[in-house]
Order: sequence, then structure tokens, then C-alpha cells
Amino acid sequence: MLELLIYIIIWCLCVYGLMSIFQDISRSSTYKKIEKNIKLIMTVKNVEEGIENYVRELSFGRNFFNNLVIIDMDSNDDTLRILRELEEENVNMKILTKKEGEGYLQQLH
Repeated sequence: MLELLIYIIIWCLCVYGLMSIFQDISRSSTYKKIEKNIKLIMTVKNVEEGIENYVRELSFGRNFFNNLVIIDMDSNDDTLRILRELEEENVNMKILTKKEGEGYLQQLH
């Protein structure tokens, strides 16, 4: 009798574990569908001193580079050059000039 009870408990735990795994799989696939539709768009101007650290911290532990668009608003310093270097490291990040950014934003509407 005790063996049967232990056997039933073990089966219940196995079924519960399998259900948890299937729930986790369905949640992760739903998250990936939602994640593709989310874009983080930033405008920057004359922030050469902090932009590299900011972008690196923003992306740390996440895959924001797939969804990150930075629009340079005609900076007078090296902001655009720094962003282009970051773009070369992270192919999926978009860096746009002010004019390109205006066109990009109009496409989103």
C-alpha cells in the first residue's frame, strides 16, 4: 500500500514537471513574438562622452541590439562616429542621421 502511494506521488510530480516545462516553452515563444515588434528608439545630440557606456549598459544581459534604433540629431562632436563604431560591432543595431531618422519614423506610421 505504501509503495502504491509513493508510486502515485512520483507520477503526479512527473506530470506536474512536464506541464511546467510545456508552459515555459509556450511563454518563451510568445515572448519572442512580442519582442520582435518592440523597438527602442533614442535620439541623441552631442553626447560623445557617455554614449558608448550608455549603449553598452543598456544592452548588457539583453539582446536590445536587435531592436535598438539611435537617431543622431546633427551632433557637433564625435557622437555619430562613436555610434558608427558600435554599429560595426553590433550588426543589428541601427544608427541613423537626423534626415534618415525622419524617414524611418514616417515609415513606422
